[in-house]
Amino acid sequence: MSKILGRSFLPPYLVDNFYQQSQSPRLQSTRLHIDELMSHSYSKDDANTLKNLFTQSAKPGSNYERIIRDAKQKDELYWHYHSEMPICSHSDVSLDTKPPKPYERHMPHEDYQVIMIEGDQSAPSKAAQLVYDAIGSIRTFYKDVLGIDKMFGCDSQLNAVIHFRKDYANAFWNSQAIFFGDGDRVNFGEFYNDIDIIAHELTHGFITFTSDFDYLFQSGALNESVADVIGMMIKQYVSNETSLQSNWLLAENIFLDKTAARALRSMSDPGSAYRFSDSNYDRQVGHMRDYVNLTSNQDNGGVHINSGIPNKAFYLLATELGGYSWDIAGKIWVATMYHSDIKYNTNFNEFAEVTVQVANDEFGSRISELTRKSWQDVGINV
Repeated sequence: MSKILGRSFLPPYLVDNFYQQSQSPRLQSTRLHIDELMSHSYSKDDANTLKNLFTQSAKPGSNYERIIRDAKQKDELYWHYHSEMPICSHSDVSLDTKPPKPYERHMPHEDYQVIMIEGDQSAPSKAAQLVYDAIGSIRTFYKDVLGIDKMFGCDSQLNAVIHFRKDYANAFWNSQAIFFGDGDRVNFGEFYNDIDIIAHELTHGFITFTSDFDYLFQSGALNESVADVIGMMIKQYVSNETSLQSNWLLAENIFLDKTAARALRSMSDPGSAYRFSDSNYDRQVGHMRDYVNLTSNQDNGGVHINSGIPNKAFYLLATELGGYSWDIAGKIWVATMYHSDIKYNTNFNEFAEVTVQVANDEFGSRISELTRKSWQDVGINV
């Protein structure tokens, strides 16, 4: 069975729209990379075979150790002999900060030089410090608030690559590390300025470890939504905001035109985050009556569009409950990810049913009914 590896923060249609309007060569490489990222797959059946091709003189990874790498500092001598399996599929591979030898199969982020490691007291750049500190806060939230010690399900470092490619306007998780572009500097700014973006991308690793939702259709939209939900909780956590105090906007700093765009997504009102023109606007939906049926080669079946529906359900429950979103609503969503009824191809109704069941098991009938109502209010009857 094949699994799609890449997770793109920006939807492909957004970059396409900007490119069609401007024909900017700065966005062309981003467009092509997003298309490649969202279709690139590997075979689980081949994983063990590939695993044996790695160097066996390996050191185990150190859980939660932060490693920041700079894509501008690349050693061109290394052959691009990459393994692209999920990070925990090859825990025997060297996760040392030293780059591999040219002839050794290695992970793509290991092409780039390490500029900051766990325990460093000073950073070589503002970008490195921002990402280093953000990952630290995310790590604390997962461990202290959610009770999750191994975000990816194994002892793994948290690798981040900054300054990825020239004019690259996106952030992504490639199944092993998170990568951030500096934007095209015309439409998009840097992608490491929002902690919710960083948390969103790291959470894709957590999703792979738990449900491993396919990145297609409704399961793919759930993949995007759960990453949004946890990203939003972490944004609220570092700002000490309750559900009622939060503006529920994701990625407030990526657009340079603040008049046309408040953010990339709104969890409280999906579809309202930005509008640059009649053809370039926020296409997210927040109710099943507006569900968009797309083919697999159109945003992987609408993973960035229809994810607004479960996003809105979470928002409705969290604001109805009040207090901090992670106290009850967040715990329900995270416990659902570990539930045995959640599979790689789970759809919206199935996910909603499990949240209602988990809410009843963990918090009783009143919370269960409020959870049910939050789904009913977005057109999902459970």
